Amino acid sequence: MVDCRANVCPDCPSAYAGLLGNLVDPRGGRCAFRCVSLASRQPIPARWFGTYGLAVVRRGLLVRQRVDAYGAATAIDALGPGGATPLSEGGEVSGGGYAADDALICLCPRRALRAAVEEAPPTASDVISLHASALERVERMAEARGRSTALSRVASLVCALADTLSPPRRLDLIPATLQQRDLAALLAMRHESVCRALGALEDRRALLRGDEGIRILERSMLESA
Repeated sequence: MVDCRANVCPDCPSAYAGLLGNLVDPRGGRCAFRCVSLASRQPIPARWFGTYGLAVVRRGLLVRQRVDAYGAATAIDALGPGGATPLSEGGEVSGGGYAADDALICLCPRRALRAAVEEAPPTASDVISLHASALERVERMAEARGRSTALSRVASLVCALADTLSPPRRLDLIPATLQQRDLAALLAMRHESVCRALGALEDRRALLRGDEGIRILERSMLESA
């Protein structure tokens, strides 16, 4: 049996997750994805949303936004290695975002993705799975924003990020490259309010802030905050 992961990039998220085999074809030496780097805090280029249908994070972190007709941006999603996000087109509300860390992103052209979905049922199933994972991630963050107190919002977001930032792993450390201002944007809160909530959770020994990031110490305390 041929190992379909041979000859692909060693950290290819599609290969190690066993997804999108018709788009990543190591035996034929072909890959439909284009690998693009973004520097930390660099915006996602607007042209991505008309050219590509799917973005998969290979390294680093992305924060996704929705931008209205007046240019106001709302943070809606955060994803790390192995995470995928569909890239929607146009309209009065459009896509946007930025790299929270130096990032390497694999982009699938819209035409190639559509062709693979139409021609190969396994690819269609894989794309549905990736979209479902992205929706779960966005819903978890929306749930955190809807909590009644600042403490509960921040605690819920930390749990959501731990569960969804780098699938299929559950993290116990939210990397420091996802800064407090990023958390504040995802929660539509003031940076100072997030900082106070994190301090209160640290006083309760539910988490610990350090140079590496936010380490979860007592998950049950965060879930019940």
